[in-house]
Amino acid sequence: MKNQTKVIALWAAPRCVSTAFEKTFSQRSDTEIIHEPFCDVYYFSKWRRSDRFGDCEELENYSEDEAIKKIYSLKKSLVFIKDHAFQVLPYVKQDFFSSLTNTFIIREPSEVLASWYKAETYPSEEEFGFTDLERMWQIIVKELGQKPILVDANRFRRHPETILQRYCENIGVEFEPQMLHWQEGKLQNWNERESQFHAKWHSTLDRSNKIMPPTQKTVKIRPEDREMVARATKIYQKLNEYAL
Repeated sequence: MKNQTKVIALWAAPRCVSTAFEKTFSQRSDTEIIHEPFCDVYYFSKWRRSDRFGDCEELENYSEDEAIKKIYSLKKSLVFIKDHAFQVLPYVKQDFFSSLTNTFIIREPSEVLASWYKAETYPSEEEFGFTDLERMWQIIVKELGQKPILVDANRFRRHPETILQRYCENIGVEFEPQMLHWQEGKLQNWNERESQFHAKWHSTLDRSNKIMPPTQKTVKIRPEDREMVARATKIYQKLNEYAL
């Protein structure tokens, strides 16, 4: 890239602790973070694939080109993108991934679904996220031949310093101890529409000052979700063999 910026992408399915992982990079003075740059394309643009969150007229013409332009306009030496694979894959070409250092984070699917249920929200299979995460893995690791760099969410939550050190080594940046602690508060200054959304999904993270260890979660899976979870579990087990 012309401005010598290194762009790291963390691809995830929803509720895989990806925003907490993103927050560790927000503590670095050399890093700018971009939180889900393709979300507005997926949910609000005229090319959207879901109307789950209703309409937003000012985002009707927001395209993947705008999202990509935002990524490459930042000037710090490190740019850290976090997004969900299902929000990205319908809109970008393979050469987009070639310009990034691509990484992944994954979590046991029944725990992911428990988090959706807790918010009294129910995902489509596309939004559950594992199918497109596997497709993205195939593109990046198998077709482009990039090194597999994958974080298991619970391993990260149990051993944040160790996993972050390994992650930084794999992406070619120096680990900084301040990544492990922060002041309570929001990841960034959201607008009114964004604040309502993030208050629902990230209230625990907003009240934290470090990575919290996992808690045991049991969930009764709805009959209509069982096959979806079974398919996602096979993907999780296959990809998790590569976890740091």
